[in-house]
Amino acid sequence: MIEQTPLQGRRLSALGWVALTLGSGCLGIRYGSATAWGSWGLLAAGVILVVAGVWAVLRGRQHLTPVLTSLQGLPADERVVLFLRAFSDDPGFSRVAALRWFRLLFTSLLPTPAHLRTEEDQVGRAVAPFGRMVALGRPSDRLPRLGAERSYASDETWRTEVLAALDRAALVLLVAGAGRSLAWEVDQVVGRDAPTRLVLVVSRDRDQYGRFRESLGDRFPNGLPDYPPARMRHRLLRGRYVRAAIWFDGDWTPHWEMLDGRFPLIGLARRTQRALPRALRTVYQRADVPARLTPTTPRPWAVKLSVPLIAAFWLIPLALPVLAVILADAVNAAVNAALSGPSGAPAGTGTGASGDSFTIGHNNVLDLLSTAWPMWLWMAVVAACGYRVWRGGPYVIMMARIQGVFVPVYLLAFILATLPAYARLAFVTLGLLVLVVLSMPVAAMLLIRRDVRDWVDSRL
Repeated sequence: MIEQTPLQGRRLSALGWVALTLGSGCLGIRYGSATAWGSWGLLAAGVILVVAGVWAVLRGRQHLTPVLTSLQGLPADERVVLFLRAFSDDPGFSRVAALRWFRLLFTSLLPTPAHLRTEEDQVGRAVAPFGRMVALGRPSDRLPRLGAERSYASDETWRTEVLAALDRAALVLLVAGAGRSLAWEVDQVVGRDAPTRLVLVVSRDRDQYGRFRESLGDRFPNGLPDYPPARMRHRLLRGRYVRAAIWFDGDWTPHWEMLDGRFPLIGLARRTQRALPRALRTVYQRADVPARLTPTTPRPWAVKLSVPLIAAFWLIPLALPVLAVILADAVNAAVNAALSGPSGAPAGTGTGASGDSFTIGHNNVLDLLSTAWPMWLWMAVVAACGYRVWRGGPYVIMMARIQGVFVPVYLLAFILATLPAYARLAFVTLGLLVLVVLSMPVAAMLLIRRDVRDWVDSRL
């Protein structure tokens, strides 16, 4: 029986992302610790926080994911994708990239919503142009799995549910597994003689596909292909759980496609989601659907506000040297003008001195701007990062969250340590420093909002 609590789901999701932000920050600064014990402590704290955060986010999503009352009651004008599999495959399809042990131990894991997508969720997003992916859930589930939207039926009604969805599905995904129920589903799919609507998903390993082919391969009019020999390319580029896909021509001729990535260790978080449309290009073209849906979620106001706050944090310190030169030259011009007045010099002399001082100050500023090329380079980097935040870049947004927590702490400690020196600065400069310290924490809080997380997730 499903026991969802939406309020608990929202709390778990928010706390999970806070833990992920803190944990990623600990993993990122562990090498800066002064002692070996401090480095190991930060590593342990980071791993614990990241694992706990991943668990909390995934559990929160389970509380929030929709549950269908019935596959028969779906809107008549809505396109759906029917996901058929043995319940024993559910744990494998629930794997996520964020919990791969080598990423936690040997890299500073920077988790994004893509790293928290299950294999089933990736499959569902890949076939989203065909419609909403639906499935029957295991009756013993307490919370729904992440991926296909599930309906929970009894032993007496589940066949009726499958048949109702099968008759209207724009695409049928059948996972090559084992079980008597799956055998019945294979018979129903093949009996409808619609091979162009069927994709056979090969998961787990060669042995599972071999058992499926041996027991049910003869149900397909032209049989099923052999599992190809293992190659080094496939070992390096294969997905987390989903290995291949088989699509069919109108006469049931099967075509085997390996779901490999393009580069080793790159794009692991969305390897299945990206590889599936590439492998099934003919299926997409035949159905006249795009390989990917265009995101329609509007940009949240929190993202619009966070971009100038982040820019202020990184660019205002660059303006302080220029401001200091301008203030120093202004004071110098005022002093020269004051000294020239009582000396009895002509009025034109005082004006000339002031004009010379202004010219000198103007030249000082130009010299500073022309020689400080790293400042221009840094401004370009900040502009590029701000643009990526504006566009919903998951890595840059996660970096902004981490920086919003950790960088102001170091900056505030530095300011407090040198307070007497800063106390002599002008009031405007102190106000700018306060803005710098506060802008990133505010931006971090904005970027961790649920509407921002959902917006970033919709663009992946």
